[in-house]
Amino acid sequence: MPENRSVRHGLASFPPAIIAVFFIILIFSILRIKFYGNPSLSIAGNDTITYVEASRAPFFSAEIFTGRRLLTTNLFYKIFEPQTGYEIAVNGSIDTTNRAYQPGFDKIVIVQLILSLLGWGLLAWFIAETIHNPWLKVLSTILILAFAYTPQMADWDSILMSESLTFSLFALQLAFMIKIGTMLQKNGNAKISKWALAWGVTFFFWAFLKDTNLFTALTTAGMIVILFRSPAYRKNKQLVNILIFLAIIFVLGFYTASQSSRSLAQLKNLYRDDLLISQNRIDILQEMGMPAVTSRDDVNNPDFEAWIMDKGSSTLARFMITHPGYPIIKLLTDFSPAFTEIGQTYFYAKELNPARQILFEVGNALHPENTTPFLANLILLMGLILVSRKGIANSSFWAWLGLWLFLSASFAFIPTILGDTWALNRHALYSTMVFRFSMWILPVVLTDLALHSVNPNSSDT
Repeated sequence: MPENRSVRHGLASFPPAIIAVFFIILIFSILRIKFYGNPSLSIAGNDTITYVEASRAPFFSAEIFTGRRLLTTNLFYKIFEPQTGYEIAVNGSIDTTNRAYQPGFDKIVIVQLILSLLGWGLLAWFIAETIHNPWLKVLSTILILAFAYTPQMADWDSILMSESLTFSLFALQLAFMIKIGTMLQKNGNAKISKWALAWGVTFFFWAFLKDTNLFTALTTAGMIVILFRSPAYRKNKQLVNILIFLAIIFVLGFYTASQSSRSLAQLKNLYRDDLLISQNRIDILQEMGMPAVTSRDDVNNPDFEAWIMDKGSSTLARFMITHPGYPIIKLLTDFSPAFTEIGQTYFYAKELNPARQILFEVGNALHPENTTPFLANLILLMGLILVSRKGIANSSFWAWLGLWLFLSASFAFIPTILGDTWALNRHALYSTMVFRFSMWILPVVLTDLALHSVNPNSSDT
């Protein structure tokens, strides 16, 4: 009995809205597990075997950085590989089918689920902490978890590729970033070491999931430099350390990417599908050193592959710089298609109906497959910047974070479109996910800031 009283007393010390947020996260997490069937079931894609093969590079070797896949998935698949090895039983890239138990992969998809619950749960919690209005705390929590746990996002946790980790580690590092930002907003010299360490570890592994994630390191460094305009932030040595850390990540990532062979398939697709379809482009590229070609299929010739490995990317960069019409047209042409077909096409789960159908309908509302989220982000960002000029509590931090979200998604989006012609919507999922996520959470933040400006002395209840 004394223990029960102490638990009740502990809960009573928290505001009701925070208690509600906790139980919402708990309930949504339970429903996320319940409504998606056996969490150990998985399905492979055509790329899954490359993750397995790349993970066999020795620890602390250059190959684990420069192989067909990046460091994070190499470590991930290496750590969980059983002594008997992985066994691919079903491949959803061949035909949409059911998930199945696949020896060795069960641990991977369970960990993917755990990281998803942890990342989005913490993100919902830390965002709710920053919001003043109790009803908006609850609303933000429901929106974030509904966004993350509907099939358009949650289905990827069962697929043996990099999308699940991309989403969950992004959410986790964003949660830590929000915690750090709110602490610095209150005190420019706040002690953020433990949160900075948690963020740094998470961001490191997230950055080395996809080469385009490295652009977020540059974006984050630039946004920190903006903070140094304030004398209070210039005195915080921990921010300087974070800046150095981001520079190391980018240099290491750029160097290892340039030494790797993982861009070969993307470059071949780009040359075959975009560049070699025009005789004018062929003539210009040959003047720049590209080998002579007679057809688009020549990209598969060993000599052409060797040239692509050596000079394909640098020649492409020179071509885009000297002929800017090509990248501009490509961006405009592929921008809208990149927002379509965000749901996975690898498996179906009819045994989970009717709950699954309901989840899809909710997800369709939260994940529109058009460019509206991009435009909405522009409007919301302008609103946050205007509100921040009024000096409302937390408004400058949210303007900074809103700009970071928009720029990090945009700077990853551009090379994604320019760098490939195949599976564009899947490769662009990180950027389009951020645009969609921001479209829902930023209006809640703006509403909270507006209410707080009307009644700045109000307290959380």
